[in-house]
Amino acid sequence: MATIKPFKGVLYNQEKIKDLSKVVAPPYDVISQEEQDLLYKTDAHNIIHILLGKSESGDNDKENKYTRAAKSLKDWEEDSILKRDEDEYIYVYLQEFKIDGKLKQRLGFISLLKLEEFNTASGSVYPHENTLDAPKVDRTKLISSIEANLGPIFALFADEDRSIDEILAKETKSKALIDIVDMHGIRNKLWRLTDKSSIEKITQLMRDKKLFIADGHHRYEVGLEFSRTKKEHKFGYILTYFTDVYAEGIVVLPVHRVVSGVGKDLSGLEELIAKHFSVHEITSKDEVKEFLSEGNSSEKKFVIYKDHRFTGLKVNDNDSLDVTILHKFLIEPLKKTIENENGEISIDFTKDIDYAVSKVDEGKGDLSILLNPTKVTQIRDTAFSGRRMPQKSTYFYPKVLTGLVVNVF
Repeated sequence: MATIKPFKGVLYNQEKIKDLSKVVAPPYDVISQEEQDLLYKTDAHNIIHILLGKSESGDNDKENKYTRAAKSLKDWEEDSILKRDEDEYIYVYLQEFKIDGKLKQRLGFISLLKLEEFNTASGSVYPHENTLDAPKVDRTKLISSIEANLGPIFALFADEDRSIDEILAKETKSKALIDIVDMHGIRNKLWRLTDKSSIEKITQLMRDKKLFIADGHHRYEVGLEFSRTKKEHKFGYILTYFTDVYAEGIVVLPVHRVVSGVGKDLSGLEELIAKHFSVHEITSKDEVKEFLSEGNSSEKKFVIYKDHRFTGLKVNDNDSLDVTILHKFLIEPLKKTIENENGEISIDFTKDIDYAVSKVDEGKGDLSILLNPTKVTQIRDTAFSGRRMPQKSTYFYPKVLTGLVVNVF
């Protein structure tokens, strides 16, 4: 049973912050170093100063980026840069964006979700990806210092009869509380849902829903572990954005891999390719998408880019996900081979083919592996079956902004 509830959101005070587009940010884990630097310069009150602080010389246990984040949050509240709503609301959230030249909308809502353990008999929240320790250590230090959720995790549910969507869509007929275009050209609109009966209806309808996490696995696990250290009920919830898994605006992009540390001797890679895949020549980057998209669902296809050449790979498999096959037949064996030779490979993840290619051309990667996106139904089925995909298997687009509405415990 999914338990959600309205809350008193903390929002930027528009009397003091005239351009809200200058103070919001993407989720912390998709912000590049260049974007971090840009956001720092954009506005002294950009949420990045709390979300993703910079280390400074002389930092210690009592003075560091996490303590500075807590001080900034406290100062901004005291100075009314951030203001807490006087009543509890659900917040309606609409994003308008273009994909392949077509305008799309994704409508959902933001509320609090009760934290619960994964994979229990009575559980309603399911993960779909494995997590890494390093990001959880970082986010644990931050949440312990600021005691707040700065941005929502992203969860999907099935709204078969569109009953929740109807409530949300009705609210969007009114003027939005926030209406901004973010740094990636995506329009973000936010409303307070103030009608008590509508809030109660959504709360009740969500009780029989199964949810799976689209984005925010690390933050969810950190929030759950953090809540165990607290006795107060308020710590047992996490800020969450919810939307319908069947909605037209659900877009999942592929996550390509840029692999470094393999070195010049790629004989191990060649052996793995020969053992598991049929090889197909691709003469240019323009043919990559065509190669990946053609064929039937039983064909799993990948493209290797190295030495200024593209090579297509195919394998027949009806049961496994593309990303699972990639890691089983290429990534993991390659890592094991390199580690046995006292080396180590690293992987950079990107949704952008041009980025994946340019990194190899610049000598900042030994090879790139390009792949198809995972279908949202495959992600759902994986989650509900209790299995998990490798890290960075999916890229839900667009990302949910951080800083539109904050949950301060």
